[in-house]
Amino acid sequence: MNYLVISPYYPQNFQQFTIELANKGITVLGIGQESYEQLDEPLRNSLTEYFRVDNLENIDEVKRAVAFLFYKHGPIDRIESHNEYWLELDATLREQFNVFGAKPEDLKKTKYKSEMKKLFKKAGVPVVPGAVI
Repeated sequence: MNYLVISPYYPQNFQQFTIELANKGITVLGIGQESYEQLDEPLRNSLTEYFRVDNLENIDEVKRAVAFLFYKHGPIDRIESHNEYWLELDATLREQFNVFGAKPEDLKKTKYKSEMKKLFKKAGVPVVPGAVI
């Protein structure tokens, strides 16, 4: 299994997740902006490969990095960042590379609390009243 972690160094408390994936024999690949040398040693040791990009906000640069890792290691089975900021990037990459998980069209119902409330109400779960501002 090839598991791609976007920005594997942040948040720091999620580095252990990457380390444990590697301990279970999963091929863990990383893409991020930090130099490889700046990664904590246990994290470095758990990554099969790390591809540094200049800017994670540059979707084309990140797609090229994913394409390289795909070419070198085979299909990517999962993509995750463990960071809400990168939800859209994760979803876009999953769609582009046909990876299991939430795609851009799925994000509306989880990213926006107002949309989540609609789903909860539909399921009969009580919610606190609110308004979109």
